[in-house]
Amino acid sequence: MSIIYIIQSLLLIAGAPLFVGSLRRLKAVLRGYKGAPVLQPYYELMKLFSKGRVLSGNSSFITSIAPAIVLAASILLAFTVPVAYIGSDYGLGNIFVIIFLMAILKFMTVLIGLDSASAFGGMGGSRELFISMFAEPIGFLTAAFLYFEAGSFNIIEITYINSRGIAEPAAHIMAAVAFLLWIAAENTRIPVDNPETHLELTMIHEAMLLDLSGRDLAYFELSTYLKLTVSMALFVNAFIPFGIAASASGSFLLTAFVLFVVKMLIMLSMLAVTETIMAKFRLFRAPELLATSFCFALTAIAIVYLH
Repeated sequence: MSIIYIIQSLLLIAGAPLFVGSLRRLKAVLRGYKGAPVLQPYYELMKLFSKGRVLSGNSSFITSIAPAIVLAASILLAFTVPVAYIGSDYGLGNIFVIIFLMAILKFMTVLIGLDSASAFGGMGGSRELFISMFAEPIGFLTAAFLYFEAGSFNIIEITYINSRGIAEPAAHIMAAVAFLLWIAAENTRIPVDNPETHLELTMIHEAMLLDLSGRDLAYFELSTYLKLTVSMALFVNAFIPFGIAASASGSFLLTAFVLFVVKMLIMLSMLAVTETIMAKFRLFRAPELLATSFCFALTAIAIVYLH
């Protein structure tokens, strides 16, 4: 693995809480109040790491090992996506590895919810898997579209090929819309879920983590930040790959990194506007939205395949 890949992945990991803090600040500004500092997620993580661990009397060894597994999978996930540089090494970043790493995160999170023997944890796990049942086919269809478009399942090679030009812009846009809706479902964001809610009966992802505290909760919070950041980086580089550096030249790398940050901030702004003007869908309306996304992805595949 190139040292540049390692550095850019470490920067992505270190910057994940900053992106989430920027998202929260943008939403606060749009709602007309000051909001928390952009660095607030870092303060929250430091506070949680300084607290002790409290475990439910009904929990098993799953609750002890799951947070570390989730964080490890999230960190590994950050090393599979390009940030600002793509070299000739295509051995990393198979898109199915990315999908299965995200599945590990979801599986372990659901196990945590069930292991707590809490009604809310079980309810959250049930809802998470219900949404996942409709979201995962979209992820695989989008992977199939990218294969038909670029001839590879490797995200680094896909980014490089798409940066040289898009053969079917209409299909590309439809697949991008489908992937955006998949990101919302996979990361339990509005309109699928509201991560800011304090009402246990409406929670999906957060309901599974209600019994966690201290370092365990910090691991899951950091994992959530990383998953959202990696999902957006995956979208930016697969569907809007202009400006990414194919050379290790310092000027190219600096320009590519600045463009990556700008594209991520635009993504965060769009997400902030969406989460400000929209409300969470009812649970049984979410499949209708994901079915629309499925149709977009399927149509995009048909267009690029027939071409």
